[in-house]
Amino acid sequence: MPFRITVDHTATHLAIACEGPAGLGDLCAAVDLASGLARREGYPRVLLDLQGVEVDLGFTDHLQLGTHAAERLCSLERVAAVVPARLRTGISEKAAQKSGLHLRSFTDRDEALHWVQASLTPPAPVRP
Repeated sequence: MPFRITVDHTATHLAIACEGPAGLGDLCAAVDLASGLARREGYPRVLLDLQGVEVDLGFTDHLQLGTHAAERLCSLERVAAVVPARLRTGISEKAAQKSGLHLRSFTDRDEALHWVQASLTPPAPVRP
């Protein structure tokens, strides 16, 4: 089975779904695709669905993936990643967040969709 990327343009966000065997390069390429399309089409939010991916990344690979995602997607309001529960380590998510990306990982696509579509709460005013 080849690695496949599917793109869905919605009214509220860009949805990228990946499936098949994938390495770090494949996942970084999916992030690059999401970045380029979001920028070109004006999407402020992205949903990356990785539930169909077969992957075996080490600790360093997860760090590199999170850092790469932050570099490419940092201008977006929100990025949701949906991963299988068995693959969720939190390493990529934390690396991306530490690098400034507003990213959250989910194991349920409906929860991710709800979060990526939700309104951002404006910061509370600072009073002297």
